[in-house]
Amino acid sequence: MSTYAKAVAALKHPGFRWLLIGQALSLQGNWIQNTAQRWLVLELSNSPFYVGLLGAVSGIPVLLFSFMGGYLSDRFDRFSVLFLAHVLILLQGLFLGVMVDIDRITLGLLLITSFFFGTGMAFEVPARQTLVFDLVGKKDITNALALHSTAFNLARFLGPAVAGFLMDLKMLSLCFYLKAVSALLVIWALFIILKRGYATNKKAVKQQVGLKEGIKFASRHPLIRPVLTIILVFGITLLPYSILLPSLGRDVLGLGAREYGLLCSSNGLGALAGAIFVAFLGNTDNRTKWWWIGSTIFPVTLIIVGLAQSFYQASFALFFSGFFMVICATSAISLIQIHSKDHIRGQMMGLFTTSFMGFFPIGSILVGAVGDLLGVRATLILQGSTALLIVIMIKMRHRLTTLFFSSP
Repeated sequence: MSTYAKAVAALKHPGFRWLLIGQALSLQGNWIQNTAQRWLVLELSNSPFYVGLLGAVSGIPVLLFSFMGGYLSDRFDRFSVLFLAHVLILLQGLFLGVMVDIDRITLGLLLITSFFFGTGMAFEVPARQTLVFDLVGKKDITNALALHSTAFNLARFLGPAVAGFLMDLKMLSLCFYLKAVSALLVIWALFIILKRGYATNKKAVKQQVGLKEGIKFASRHPLIRPVLTIILVFGITLLPYSILLPSLGRDVLGLGAREYGLLCSSNGLGALAGAIFVAFLGNTDNRTKWWWIGSTIFPVTLIIVGLAQSFYQASFALFFSGFFMVICATSAISLIQIHSKDHIRGQMMGLFTTSFMGFFPIGSILVGAVGDLLGVRATLILQGSTALLIVIMIKMRHRLTTLFFSSP
């Protein structure tokens, strides 16, 4: 198989192609709406605190409901869970667009709808990730996840630019209408997949699943347990580094708005490169090896960011932060999917979503408080050092050395 064929191996599955098209458009809508929401909150409140609060409010449902979302995707039809989640997301986007058009938008409405958006995502993410496995199977799951990550990071580049262009043209409401339309396109893709019989989870639906079963399985599995533990540590200690970037750029490196934007773009570019790299790896037998490499180097890159003395040094380090973060996350999802039992795979994805995304609000508060106390540089170095130490301890504790060169 050629290198290119390996990079797009999952696209041979027609159901996954439809899902990826719908998701790529939906992700664009997410980034357009998120960018517009943050700008609107700042305009209404003139306070960065409320911009952070917006993210925390949308993250709380992910922490509270993601495991339940995974459970429901195991217990009931995944298409139904995804359909209802995207209907909720569609309605909140449509509602915000109308409120902006009739000049009735308020800070309270933005926070409330952000909670509903987070609720939709809490059920959507584990159900979608489990459906991807149904569509492509064990052989192509790593490549499918890499292609989805590529779509995500492309949206991370394009979405904010589109939102900025529309807001500059005084078309703020269109940012929210586009999110609603993108959610509708995902629903359309799901109907095509279902109608043409590309995937089904009848086996999982028929089997009775208890809420405790997934937790017991994860806590006892020799590989899933350490993977989820490290992902949880990263969710609290490493991922909130993004909230320090404005202060790093303006107060530490003395950058203007333009250079700050480029600093953030370097991180996104690294994430995109990481996704493409994983895609070109194909269906490697060394998933555990790449997970270990990513989880070890990702914290190191944050230490280097904290030590950076110039714009170019910080950009270089942030590029590799994004690169190895994607390798770590994609490899972790792949390992969990492959080693999970069919009837609790949704619960495993719910646990991953809770660990990786759900604790971001808590981590943001902690990192922000430490940043105020110790300064940006010291906080970044502390984040990376703490996470790296825990990764090493977990590896030693669970004796992952024997898994390092073995295939899952």
